[in-house]
Amino acid sequence: MPSTPDLDALYRRYGILLRRRCRTLLRDEALADDALHEAFMNVMRHHDAFAAAEEPVRFLYRTVDNACFDQLRRRTRRREDDLEGSAPPASPHPGVRLEDRDAVVHVLASLPDDERRIAVYAFVDGMTQADIATEVGLSRVTVNKKLASIREHAKTILEDA
Repeated sequence: MPSTPDLDALYRRYGILLRRRCRTLLRDEALADDALHEAFMNVMRHHDAFAAAEEPVRFLYRTVDNACFDQLRRRTRRREDDLEGSAPPASPHPGVRLEDRDAVVHVLASLPDDERRIAVYAFVDGMTQADIATEVGLSRVTVNKKLASIREHAKTILEDA
C-alpha cells in the first residue's frame, strides 16, 4: 500500500505555484488560500491516487483546479459576483494575451463545468488545442468549437457589464 505523501515537502516544492494558480482563477486571496488548503486535504485523503499518478504535478494541478471550481460554484450560489478590490491575478502565460486571460477568468464562474477546464488550459496555461484535446479526451475540432464558445461567452458577458 502506498504511503501518505509528505504534504510539507509537496507544499514547499509546489505551494507557491499552486497558490498562484488559485489566485489567478479565483482573483481573491482568501478564496485562493481556502482552495489551496482544500486541495492539499484532498491529496491527503486520496493519497493512493496521488501515489499512483504517472505525473504527480499534473495530479496536483487538477486537484487545485477542482478546488477552485468548487469555490467558484459556491461563490456563484451565494451571488458574490463583485470582485472589486480583489488581489490582481498573476501574470499570464507567455503564449496568452493578458486581455484574453483576464476576460475568461472574469467569466469562469459562469461557464459550464466542461468548459472551465478547457478555458483554464487555453487561457491560463497557454496549452495548444492538440494538448488540450489529449488532456480532456475530446477531438481537436471539439476543443476548437468550445474555445470559440468560451470567447463568445466572455465577450457577451463583458459587453453587458
